[in-house]
Amino acid sequence: MAQVDGQTLLMAVQAVRAQIRLLSEEVNRAGDDDDLTDREDLLAGYVRAADALRVAYEAEERDSSNLPPYDLLASG
Repeated sequence: MAQVDGQTLLMAVQAVRAQIRLLSEEVNRAGDDDDLTDREDLLAGYVRAADALRVAYEAEERDSSNLPPYDLLASG
């Protein structure tokens, strides 16, 4: 796996979580006649990315005391 510093992981986690929120809102706001297949597929991809980033972030968090706990990021 590529080496990514903690600050970059922190920013990636925040960006992916923001995109998940936006896409979730779009899906939830859509009407019954809207075709959401592409949006739902994109949302699923971001959720998978968030899971992978969580694993990487938690590994980096164990090695660095400068990062906020992942749970704190996830609640924000």
